[in-house]
Amino acid sequence: MRQHHAATPVRTHRPDQDNRDRPLGLKRFSIILVSVAVTVAVGLFILNISPGEQRITERIEHHYGVADPQFQRSMGVLLGPPLVDGNRVDTLQNGKQIFPSMLAAIHSAKKSVTFETYIYWSGTVGKKFATALAERAKSGVHVHLLLDWVGSNKMDQNLLDLMGTAGVEIEKYHPPKWYTLSKLNNRTHRKLLVVDGKIGFTGGVGIADEWDGNAQDPDHWRDTHFRVEGPAVAQMQAAFT
Repeated sequence: MRQHHAATPVRTHRPDQDNRDRPLGLKRFSIILVSVAVTVAVGLFILNISPGEQRITERIEHHYGVADPQFQRSMGVLLGPPLVDGNRVDTLQNGKQIFPSMLAAIHSAKKSVTFETYIYWSGTVGKKFATALAERAKSGVHVHLLLDWVGSNKMDQNLLDLMGTAGVEIEKYHPPKWYTLSKLNNRTHRKLLVVDGKIGFTGGVGIADEWDGNAQDPDHWRDTHFRVEGPAVAQMQAAFT
């Protein structure tokens, strides 16, 4: 007696189905990857802009005033180089006084110009300084320019080319990297100009049109700089070594 068996369903493999599923899987993976990257970036940004909590953990007793000789000795120990006498310090207020004095010193350079600044932006002021530094370099003066990578991000390449072609040694340091985004604001805001090791400038002004003039409106900024002559200039120069 012949027996009839029910047919067993056979599942067939369709290559075109894999081809349709594969782009869908890649799309899902890409979405997940982008979501993770955005989450990490936002987290690092929040961490970077969130101010750290400042607490006074220990109160320091005042044993002497600023006029006491011991104050100078203590400051020398804390700050590094000792405080030295015999300096002439001129206070310069706003770009109206600051920029002409700095440019005059650069134009007078005979041997060297060493310049570090945080902000260096393109504009009228930036062009004046680039031209002055380039002119001195062409004349055989050793000109060195240190720029913070972030602080000089508004500086056009043509200014860098102008100085570089003339022989100015330019170094842009501390570029941001993806793994240091949480420390993006950890910048060196030091501003130092030393000419021939004899004249020094330091203070708060950056190289940008916003500091030009005399803080005559909200678009022009108030700041102070100091012109120094004397033994302290050698200590300012030593900051570059």
